[in-house]
Amino acid sequence: MTDEATAELFDDGTGWQPEPYALPRTAAVANLAAALFGRGLSEEAVEALARAVVQPDDMRRKLTDVNKLRVQGGTLHIVETRLWSASVVPHPANPREYGRRSYALGAGSAAAPGLLPEPESAPGDGPELRIRVSHPSVLAQRLEEAKQRLVKENPLDDDIAAEGVLQPLTVIPMTVHHESFAHRPTALLITADGSSRISSVHELLGFLPAVIAYQWGRDARAFRREVNRWLRLAQKQGWDSLSPAEKGKLRALTVPARVVVGFVPDVRAGVRFHTAVRNFIGLTHIRPPKPYGSAVENEAKGDAVLDSLAEPTRSRPARITLQEKRWFAGVITEQEAAEEGFSQHWDVRAAEIVRTLLGGGVGTTRRVNAGIRSLTAKQRPRREDRVDIAVELILRPVRTEKNNALQYTRPRRAVLQRAYRLPEIVDLPADALLEGAIGGGQSLEELRDAALKEAAEGLGASGRLGIAQTELAVKAAYYMVTADTMALQTEGSGAARAEDSRSTVGVLRAMLSQQRGVIQAYEVVRAGRLGSPLHEVDEEGTPVRTAEGGYRELTDALVRHTYNGETFTAAAAGLPAARARWATVTKSVENLGQAVQHMAAVPVYEGGESLVEREGWDVRAIEEVRSGIDKISRKLADWGDLQHAQNNEEEKDVDLDAAGLW
Repeated sequence: MTDEATAELFDDGTGWQPEPYALPRTAAVANLAAALFGRGLSEEAVEALARAVVQPDDMRRKLTDVNKLRVQGGTLHIVETRLWSASVVPHPANPREYGRRSYALGAGSAAAPGLLPEPESAPGDGPELRIRVSHPSVLAQRLEEAKQRLVKENPLDDDIAAEGVLQPLTVIPMTVHHESFAHRPTALLITADGSSRISSVHELLGFLPAVIAYQWGRDARAFRREVNRWLRLAQKQGWDSLSPAEKGKLRALTVPARVVVGFVPDVRAGVRFHTAVRNFIGLTHIRPPKPYGSAVENEAKGDAVLDSLAEPTRSRPARITLQEKRWFAGVITEQEAAEEGFSQHWDVRAAEIVRTLLGGGVGTTRRVNAGIRSLTAKQRPRREDRVDIAVELILRPVRTEKNNALQYTRPRRAVLQRAYRLPEIVDLPADALLEGAIGGGQSLEELRDAALKEAAEGLGASGRLGIAQTELAVKAAYYMVTADTMALQTEGSGAARAEDSRSTVGVLRAMLSQQRGVIQAYEVVRAGRLGSPLHEVDEEGTPVRTAEGGYRELTDALVRHTYNGETFTAAAAGLPAARARWATVTKSVENLGQAVQHMAAVPVYEGGESLVEREGWDVRAIEEVRSGIDKISRKLADWGDLQHAQNNEEEKDVDLDAAGLW
C-alpha cells in the first residue's frame, strides 16, 4: 500500500491538525543552551537538546520548575515539551531485543566487532548516558536494525499518520564515544520509553536514524533545512490543500516528550543514572501494559541482579567484582575472560552463576531479590524466579553461538530451569567453587574423588547430595542439557516418560548418589569441555560399546534406566526396541527442521537477505522432497489410527465386562 493509500484511510476530516509551528530563532536556541549548562550535561548533549526543542523559550521557563519522577534508586527531573522528530532516535540497546541479542562471550574468535555494549552513566551525577563503540558504522547499523525490527513487530505508523504521537516519549541525552574514529563525541537523544513510536515516526517521514545521528546531529544547518522543508510546505499550500500523505507526515514532524534534565540518586541506594534509567524501563515494560515475554524479562532482570551484586551497600561489600559482572553478563570475549583469569570452560561459568545467584544462603538471596525488585517491584521473588534468571544469564553465549535458534534454546532453557532447582544448590559455598575457581581450587579429578567419597558415605541416597556431588551435578547437567542430543530432559518428555515420571532433579540426585553416576558425571564434564559427544561409561569410566562396536550415546532414556535400579540393555524386539527406534525418528525430524533453517540462512551475498526467501527454489526438487515427507506422514498417521482404534476397542471391552454382558 502506498503512502497516499495508507493516509486516505484516515483522511475523514477528523484527524489531528497540528499547530503551525515555526523554526525557532537561533538566539532562542542559544538561550536554552545557556540555561541547560550547569545541569551535569556535556557540551555536546546541551547543544543537541537545545537544537531539538520546538519551543526553546517555553522549555527554558519550565526549567525553573521541573517535574519530578520517582524511580527505584532515585528521582528523575523531567521537563515536558515538544521535540522535532528529526532529533530523536530509538534506544540503540532497546531491551525489547534482549531475547535475540548476541554477546561477545560465545561469538568465537571473530568476537563480533559490531556488538554494542550497554550504555553507562556519564562521569559525574548528570542525567546523561555514555556508550563506547568501535566505529560510527557500528552504531549506525544498530540504530537501523532497531528501527526496522520495531516497525515490523509493533507498527504504529498508520495511527500516527492520523493522530500524531499521543503519549510523550521519555527522552534521555546520550553521548557516543568512538574508539577508532578521531572525532568529538556524538550526542544523541534516545528514547528510554517510546522506541516503537519514534521508529514508526521515522518510517512515516522516511528518516534514517543513522542520518539523524551522524549528519543532522553534527550539522545544525542541515538539520534546520530538513525541518524547514516541511514547515514551508504547510505554509505555502495551507493545511486543507495538503494531500493525506503530507498531512500524515506533518503530524509526525514533532513529538511530545518528557525530557530528563536531572537526576538525584537516593542516598541509601547509591544507584547510578544508567541503573535508574533501566529501572524506569523495567517498571514501564516488564510490568504491564505490554510485557516483553518471560525470556526477555529474565534477561533484563539478570542485568539488574548483576548490578545489585556488583554494587556495595552501606553495610556489605560488593558480592562480585566488576570483572565478574561482565563475565556473567557475557559482554566480554573469551580472550578477555581468559586474560582476567576466568575459566575457559562454560560449565564453570554456569556453576559460578548458579553459586553466585542461588547459593550462599540468605545474604545472597537478599541481594538477588533487590535486583529483581528494582525492575518488577515484586516484594517476594520466589526461588524459581532466581533460578530462571540464572539460567538466562548462562544461556547468553550459548544462544549467540547457536545464532539464537529458538528450537535449540527453548527445550534446553526449560530443562536447565528444572535441573537448577536442585535444593542442595543453596548450600554451595558463597566464597568459591571447589573446582575451577580463580587462582586455584581443586582439579576436576579431585572434585570427582570428593563426590565419590560423599556417595560412599550415603549422601544423596539418604535424601540430600553433598557439596562436591552438587557442584558436579550442576556442571554435568550443563553439558547433558546443551549437547545436541540431550542426555537430560524434563519429566513428561523423551522415550522413557511412560515408565519414569521422575523430575529432572530426582534423576540428577539418583545419578550422583551412585559411584557409577559420579564417574559418568565426571566423564560428561570432561567430554563436554573437549567438545566431544557424550557416551555412556561403566563403573570404571570405560566407554560402553554397542553390539555394532560403536560407543553408546548418552540419552535421557539411558540415564533414567541406568539410575532407576534397572539395568539398561539395548533391546532387539518389543516395545523397548520400538521406543529406541522412535527416538531416532523424532531426532531425524528435528535434524530435517534444522537443515531447512540452515538452508534459509544462506544469504544472496554476505550480509544480505535469505536467497531462498527472495528467489525460491527448484519446484521439482521441492515436490520430490514433499512427496517423500507425505509418504512418511501417511505412514505415521496409519500407526496413530491403529493405536487409537485399539484403545477404543479395549475401552469397549472394559465397558461390556463391567456391565456383565460377557
